[in-house]
Amino acid sequence: MKINVDPQILLSQASAPAPPKKVTGDDPEALKKTCQEFEAIFLASMFKSMRQSVPQGGIIEKGNADEIYQSLLDQEIATQAAKGQGIGIAEVLFRQLNQTK
Repeated sequence: MKINVDPQILLSQASAPAPPKKVTGDDPEALKKTCQEFEAIFLASMFKSMRQSVPQGGIIEKGNADEIYQSLLDQEIATQAAKGQGIGIAEVLFRQLNQTK
């Protein structure tokens, strides 16, 4: 059985993300969630930089799959950390933005 897939359709669907939802000060829960997402992105970037500073080597070479897995794991750890207590960026950002309304 052969499945015909038009690559242009796949590319148009993949490269057209939903427009970001604008967060206003009227909804503190949405603002808090957005602040946590920002902290998660910051933490994931920090994890990536820390991993790049560690020298590569060892008995087993790491392949592309290992890098993808490590990246996804770091992203999930950052997301879960930001949802919990995190490192405080989300809380400070939320307090600052919530005062400006």
